Amino acid sequence: MTTPLLTDLAPDAMMCVDGVCTIPNPTTQKVKSHMSIAVLDSAITPAERFEILDLINRYSTGIDTRDWDLFQSTFADDAQVDFGFAQWSGAEAFTIFMRDTHNPAGRTLHRMTNTTITSVEPLTARTYGDAVVLQADNVTGTIANAWYDDVLTRTGHGLQIQRRTVRMISMRTIGPNLAAEM
Repeated sequence: MTTPLLTDLAPDAMMCVDGVCTIPNPTTQKVKSHMSIAVLDSAITPAERFEILDLINRYSTGIDTRDWDLFQSTFADDAQVDFGFAQWSGAEAFTIFMRDTHNPAGRTLHRMTNTTITSVEPLTARTYGDAVVLQADNVTGTIANAWYDDVLTRTGHGLQIQRRTVRMISMRTIGPNLAAEM
């Protein structure tokens, strides 16, 4: 698969001013839940909640440590991943894309926060993500912010992501990085 570039987006899909890019009219879609938070909280045990958070954190740890086996283990073999500007079918195809785009990079830092269970049947979650991806020189790079809507499934390998839809909120260039030499 050819690596998609931001320039491949539709001209009206992103607006950039002075190196800061945003998507016009960001989606204000509400959490798709027919249950109240109290019902959701009682339907998920603390152990299940921890398992979901662990799954989400293994995704970002796999990227930042370049542990592509760990990264791939977070997705079901037949997972569907949609970043809006590109889609992948299968955990292996998505892992190859992430490996090929992150291995040449410098330091990276992916933070996954505010994970909320949005449904129990099917099991779904929404997570906010922030990514810092520096170029190989660690001096310049990109900061991206998005939310991730996941459908989770239990497989023979434990809890995995069956479908992920990423909604980019903003993307901007950064640099120079004063910590590049540290």
